[in-house]
Amino acid sequence: MYSYLFLYDCKRARQTNARRVAFTKEIYGYSYSWKTKSGLKQKRKQGLLDQYEGVEAVSDSAILVPEDYYGIFEKLFQEYNDIMNLRIFRVTEEV
Repeated sequence: MYSYLFLYDCKRARQTNARRVAFTKEIYGYSYSWKTKSGLKQKRKQGLLDQYEGVEAVSDSAILVPEDYYGIFEKLFQEYNDIMNLRIFRVTEEV
């Protein structure tokens, strides 16, 4: 079974800040909090890295994805292709 290496870079980062942040939240997830009468509550929204087994962030802009989840990540990157430079490599073996 193959894995795929998604190498990405956000172009025009300052001009597309909101979309870049939304993309990052989808990949890595985020925590949020709110005030209640009993105090501060916190919750974590999982990102794609948390949801799928075997998917890992290799570096800040590289994600290794097993073949089973390739379509999910390809769809996400297609959604943000206006702000991303993307290269995808099929990994056949690790040395």
